[in-house]
Amino acid sequence: MKDEKLLELLRSDPNAGMSKLISRYSGLVFTIVRGRLENVCDSYEIEDCVTDVFLHFMSGIERFVPAASIKNYLAVIARNTALTYIRNRLKTDSIDDDDFFIEIPDGADFTEEIAEKQILESIYEEIGKMDHPDSDIMIRKYYFGQSSKRIAADLKMTVSAVDTRAHRAMEKLRKKFGEKES
Repeated sequence: MKDEKLLELLRSDPNAGMSKLISRYSGLVFTIVRGRLENVCDSYEIEDCVTDVFLHFMSGIERFVPAASIKNYLAVIARNTALTYIRNRLKTDSIDDDDFFIEIPDGADFTEEIAEKQILESIYEEIGKMDHPDSDIMIRKYYFGQSSKRIAADLKMTVSAVDTRAHRAMEKLRKKFGEKES
């Protein structure tokens, strides 16, 4: 079934169209999502993310430009949705119960902390824009503190390739955020 026919079916009979869409592209979407999340999330979260990809596609079906292929469009949605899951995971992993019970002294100034948080969010956003496996390497190495050896084994790469990609990605971030190499 060509993309035009599938789009027509999705618009005229969403249930049948969604069934065709899922049977045709679920393998692709699952592979992309699993590739990004397999070492960060459990299998239930991966399945939820795959479901979210298809729901996101359906919720934006009116904005879909037929010049793009459904396959490529779903691949982009899958990548971005997986990155959103990673970002949300990073946010929730860094919060513990004690964070909710702090005493704030009078006259406290949080300007520096807010600026620092904004910079970190910008860095996460830039990492999210990186291609696979660079974004995975950066998150695993600098957020989760995994060794290059472990990352290499998980991503089926050499340690040298992991270190080179991490170095290049870090250089891109330094250039973007204006820090000079030491």
